[in-house]
Amino acid sequence: MKRNFIFSSLCALLLPMSSMAQNKVTELLIVPDSEVDECEEQDSRKAILAPDVMPEFPGGLQALMNFIAGEIHYPEQARMNGVQGKVILQFIVTKTGEIGDVEVLRSISPEIDAEAVRVCKLIPRFKPGIVDGQPVNVMYTLPLNFSLSDNMPEVTHNVLDLALDGDMESQYTVGYCYYNGIGVPLDWIVARYYLERAAEQGHEQAAELLGKTRKRLRNELD
Repeated sequence: MKRNFIFSSLCALLLPMSSMAQNKVTELLIVPDSEVDECEEQDSRKAILAPDVMPEFPGGLQALMNFIAGEIHYPEQARMNGVQGKVILQFIVTKTGEIGDVEVLRSISPEIDAEAVRVCKLIPRFKPGIVDGQPVNVMYTLPLNFSLSDNMPEVTHNVLDLALDGDMESQYTVGYCYYNGIGVPLDWIVARYYLERAAEQGHEQAAELLGKTRKRLRNELD
C-alpha cells in the first residue's frame, strides 16, 4: 500500500494547491518572515529579511515549487512509522544567489530533518535580493510541513525486521496493522505480542491499544 504525502513550505507568496505525482510535493506556500529586519552575523556575512527586491528563483515561484517537488522524498522509516510534522529551516540566499548556512530551527526527526536540509542545499541559484541597487544576503525562514495523506501504517520486511530487533515504533506499527488487519490478516494474538513489546518500552499508544486487544481476546474466549 503506497501513500502520498503533502509537503508545504513558507517563503514569499501564497501559491494554490498543485497536484503532483505519488510521493512527491503537492503543495508549496511561501511567505516572508517580517518580524526581524536583520540577523546576527554568520560566517562574517550579514543577512536581512526585508530587502527592496526579494531574491527570485529562475522561472518564479512555480518553478521553485516544481523543483522541490521533483527532489524531495519522504524518508522511508518516517513514512512507515507515520512520523509527520513541521521542520523549520533557516538559510541565507547570498548576494551571488546561492543557498548557504542552512540550519534546522525546529526538528521532527533526524531522517526528515536531513531530507529537508538535503533538498534545500540542492536549490539552484536565485537572482539575489537587492538593497539600494546592490545585491545583498537575505535570510529566509522556511517551514516545511511533512504530512502523510494516508496515515495508515503498513508492514514491510524492513519494518518487521526492525520490530523483531526491538525497535519500539516498528513494534507498534506491526501491532497496529495486525490489530486492524491493514495489509496483513487480522490477528489479535500477533498484535498483542508486538504491542506488548512496544508497551514495555514505554510506548503510550501501544499500551492503550494493547488494552483493547486484550479485551477483544477475552471476549473471543467467552
